[in-house]
This record gives sequence, structure tokens and C-alpha cells, in this order.
Amino acid sequence: MGDGGFGMTISELSTAVEYGINTTTIVMNNQSWGAEKAYQKDFFGKRYLGADITSPSFDKVAELYGAKGFKVKKISEINEAVRAAVKCNKPAVVDIDVDPSALYSFRRDSFKHRQK
Repeated sequence: MGDGGFGMTISELSTAVEYGINTTTIVMNNQSWGAEKAYQKDFFGKRYLGADITSPSFDKVAELYGAKGFKVKKISEINEAVRAAVKCNKPAVVDIDVDPSALYSFRRDSFKHRQK
């Protein structure tokens, strides 16, 4: 999930830790509400409003909850981090830095009336 969405659901880590639910969450961290920013880019002339956010280091927050955290800064680190997260035998979060300019509107059909 994205960092915006994970920020809204991160408290579920406490439940996973408390009950030993060994989930692995992969966070695509682009420091924005990515889907909303993509819509603003594609359909509203790049007039961004409330699209950029500052997220904490989710790998460190995971550790505070009692889970295991992994930080990925380069694509070459993803495989090793995900494998370690799955094998760590506890809830884990893999916080992956992604390019904030790589935006994609998943629902382009929603705004057909705005396209020229």
C-alpha cells in the first residue's frame, strides 16, 4: 500500500503484534497521497492541493510497535528485504522509497468528461 494509506491503518500493527499475526506489509513510500495527486496531475492541470505528506520512517515505527522494520532505498534491496520480512517470524513492515513523480491514475475513466 502507499504511505498515505498505511498511515491511516498503522495501528493495526499493535493487533498483529499482540496476537502473533505474522503479516508482511509493503509500503510504497512516495511522500504523497499518490492516487489523489495523480488525479490532480492528469485532470486538474497539476494544481496540487493537500497531495504531499510527510510520513515517518515506517520501518522505525514498526519497531516501536514491536514488529520488525525494513527500509529499502534502492530497487536492488527489495528482494532481500521482503525475504527477510517474510522469514522473521513476526509482523513486519518493508518501507520502500519510491519516486514521488511516478504517478498513475488508476481510474482514468472517472474523469472522461474532463479529457479533451
